[in-house]
Amino acid sequence: MSQYQLIGLSDTELEMKAREKGLSSDQIAQLKKRLALIDPSTMKEINGSVKNASDPDEQRYKPNINSNNNNIAKQFKDTSVGLKPYGWEIFANQDLSFQPNLQIATPQNYLIGINDQLVIDIYGVSDITKRLRVSADGDIRYPNLGPVKVAGLSIEDARAKLKKALSAIYPGLNAGAVQLQVTLGQLRSIQVTLIGEIKRPGNYELSSLSTIMNALYASGGPNAIGSFRQIDLVRNGKNLVVFDLYDFLFKSDLSKNKILQDGDVIRVNPYTSRVALKGAVKKPALFDIMPNETASDIIQYAGGFADMAYKEVVRVFRFGARNKELLSINLQQLPTFKLNTGDTLVVDALANMFLNRVSINGAVYYPGAYGMSQMKYSLRELLLAGKLKEDAYTSRALLRRLKPDFTIEYINFNINEVMSGVKYIELVREDSVQIYRINDLREKRYITINGEVNKPGIFEFAEGMSVQDLILLSSGFKEGASLQKIEISRRLKPNSAQKDSAVYSVIKEINLSTLDNKNPDADFKLSAFDIVSVRKSPIYKEQITVTVEGEVVYPGKYTLAGNEERISDLIKRAGGLKQKGFAAGAVLIRKTYRDLSESDATLVNTKTNLSNAQSGKSSAILSSSDTSVINDLYKEQKPVGIQLEAILQKPGSSDDLFLLEGDILKVPKQLQTIQTFGAVNVPKQIVYYEGIGFRDALKESGRYSINASKKNSYVIYPNGQVRKTKNFLFFRFYPHIKPGTEIYVSAKRPKQKLSTGEVIGIVSSLTSLVSILILLINSQK
Repeated sequence: MSQYQLIGLSDTELEMKAREKGLSSDQIAQLKKRLALIDPSTMKEINGSVKNASDPDEQRYKPNINSNNNNIAKQFKDTSVGLKPYGWEIFANQDLSFQPNLQIATPQNYLIGINDQLVIDIYGVSDITKRLRVSADGDIRYPNLGPVKVAGLSIEDARAKLKKALSAIYPGLNAGAVQLQVTLGQLRSIQVTLIGEIKRPGNYELSSLSTIMNALYASGGPNAIGSFRQIDLVRNGKNLVVFDLYDFLFKSDLSKNKILQDGDVIRVNPYTSRVALKGAVKKPALFDIMPNETASDIIQYAGGFADMAYKEVVRVFRFGARNKELLSINLQQLPTFKLNTGDTLVVDALANMFLNRVSINGAVYYPGAYGMSQMKYSLRELLLAGKLKEDAYTSRALLRRLKPDFTIEYINFNINEVMSGVKYIELVREDSVQIYRINDLREKRYITINGEVNKPGIFEFAEGMSVQDLILLSSGFKEGASLQKIEISRRLKPNSAQKDSAVYSVIKEINLSTLDNKNPDADFKLSAFDIVSVRKSPIYKEQITVTVEGEVVYPGKYTLAGNEERISDLIKRAGGLKQKGFAAGAVLIRKTYRDLSESDATLVNTKTNLSNAQSGKSSAILSSSDTSVINDLYKEQKPVGIQLEAILQKPGSSDDLFLLEGDILKVPKQLQTIQTFGAVNVPKQIVYYEGIGFRDALKESGRYSINASKKNSYVIYPNGQVRKTKNFLFFRFYPHIKPGTEIYVSAKRPKQKLSTGEVIGIVSSLTSLVSILILLINSQK
């Protein structure tokens, strides 16, 4: 067991292997320490061989599978026919391991060599075991006995020689009282050379039990032009045997897989004849052929024909002396047909066609393909096999048939006539019958109900369905449904005599307030595609709620008593404003489903800023939650600027709006600051005081910035109203400032400088103009 072989074993596996070889516990511990110090990188190639740097007296060589066969599959690149040599996968498969078996009894024909270890067991009257190494002189030295030459002897011959020599020490050997057993212990390493058309030629150090196959696997096997059948084992300058891999691959014959000896040479010759076999065989590949082999032999190497193979004819593509040739050989010629190197045999697959197939599809219980059991097979038999469904359209069906020229024709037939025997149709192969369902031949029929029902929608139509049936399918009426006026819209049926009409549909109104026998509408029958509309009762009203928030005595939701309730009524019901309520900043939020304009967005931002100001946040920066609130507000609600002070002073005036469902009235606290935004040097909040003006606020904010547009300044009051700076001649009139006012100074749009290309274009145009003018002036002279 070599260190090279032991690397990678677990501690348990290592200890088991060592104990099998007779090592003591101390020796096992020392071995583990030595292996822990070994670096795999010290294992290197010497003259193309893989060699371990450790002492050969203490190892058996195990080929490095990973290093020798890494990416070995790349060795055999696809040839012109896209195939690889037969047997190449043995050398490419890293899961395989062609290593010599070291756990076998000592072969009797094994010749002992230098560095082999012999285990000599003497048992019986005496019980002694000795492990002796064969020296460089070819002998072993047994204690109290001179050197005994054993190199070159078989195990059996060495035993006989040792028995004779040891009889001087153990007389019982001759009498049979003492027995002698000689076996191999640690094996020696041998040097083997691999040359020729091989993947990794060079010198290899192998175990003395290695065979030709072990050496080939260690070297990666034959290369792309190497023969798998002409591998020579040369010993002492003579060809000892020609190894044929096909004997092993195809016949499992390893009789020529000789055990190697030190100094052996394995030569892989270039292939002499190679053919390709592809198509419908079990194992398409490139095959090396011997002179006496035929096309039949090659197909046998490939495992035989595939199940779907067309065996009657095999095509052979051959390189002639001047041109390519194409030969066709039948099944009977295969055993005698001789092949040439470069031949390509092609076995075709059966054509995708059936000798006796017919099929039926559509409204049958057992659709699909059927085989004609006899040459004459009728359409009636196929219909019986498929078993017609009850909804099959029997008045007409289609038979699709391929003509002899492979054009298609359709034959129509009446199923009833065929089944009754009135009409007989004989089928031919590849006939296909299509049976249609009744509902497949007309538009899918449905009815629609909408309005005041619990589950409005589209329902499948059935003959005899009434309005009451449809209402039941839609889970009944809603509470606000009007049973006196149910409208049914019906399609106009086409009339061949009528060319055009201004009427789209027939409208009928029915009354289902009573469902007794006296009501003719109680069982009104529907037709396909009818649309039933259930109206809402004009006297039915659902409760309408509004909300008041902020600085009122009783904030919350309120239900309106009628459609004439106003903002002032809501404030009154809410107990009026609190002492800190800021009427001038109140705003009404109303639901809308239209997009917000810019002014609407400004009002929303204003109210958000007011809310932030009350909570101590900076109104210049909106939080993510504020942004989410604004986005939701944009989608569902629209702010309305109101004058709550005027409303409370004069209830019922034009300022006192009627309330609508979902309205939200917000009354903020008394504000004590104003805010500047935009093109000022220091946008900030400023404490409001009586008499503060527009320019005072700008002064507190560091005045206008360099890019300010003074004439486009404006303010937004807490209730959402907007007032702009007015300009008259050389005078500018600023809006009045109230608590909570936001002052906005717009910035000038940056002037875009002309690019180099634009400047060149303008100069070129001006130059052209000047040139034209000069020409015109000169022409007038």
